[in-house]
Amino acid sequence: MIVDPRVHRTARRGYVLLEMIIALTVFAIVVTGLATVLHSSLDAANLLRRQAAIRHGLESILVEAKTKPKREEMRMTYKDDALGVEFRSELEELKWVNRRRRPVKGLYILRAIATDLRLAKPLHDKAEVYVYLP
Repeated sequence: MIVDPRVHRTARRGYVLLEMIIALTVFAIVVTGLATVLHSSLDAANLLRRQAAIRHGLESILVEAKTKPKREEMRMTYKDDALGVEFRSELEELKWVNRRRRPVKGLYILRAIATDLRLAKPLHDKAEVYVYLP
């Protein structure tokens, strides 16, 4: 039996082409998956960086408000345009009673609240500290 060498060579080329298509498809799927993972990890890193900056802003406004000598001066507002967040502090008097059933005067809770300026709604980030002003 005589085999035509041209037929054998053509069939081999077809298999090489099929192998290349499969290899490129697998490579494209892997690269797309890696790009998706990289994109989501960068989004998570940016979100964590923003949350850390918001927490730092809340702590900063609390520390600054605590240093004010008068209660009226403790209510403050600060707008951070880079973050798109507005920080404000509130002062609320606490109604506490001591062991002798007498009210404790001069005890306040100082609260810092962050508001997203783009969405015009309060964020879930808040910070509180107790302040005693006799």
